[in-house]
Amino acid sequence: MNSKVIDFNLPIKQIADNDPNFVPLMVELGFTKIQIPGMLESVGRIVNLNKGCRAMGIDKQKVIASFISHGYEVINYDN
Repeated sequence: MNSKVIDFNLPIKQIADNDPNFVPLMVELGFTKIQIPGMLESVGRIVNLNKGCRAMGIDKQKVIASFISHGYEVINYDN
């Protein structure tokens, strides 16, 4: 099993706290609001990647492909 896992059901803040590469990848994918001071601490506690993709209008398949290409296993992305 891959030690680098992105679970689309976990709050974004939780993933960011456990993986220093997560936020830069998210910014690269278009989630630029994650850089706004306090955004990760507030909204990031309740929004997961499934909700974030919908809210930002970012193609979930593009996000999945990017994480896979960076060596991540991606789970729970189908809701």
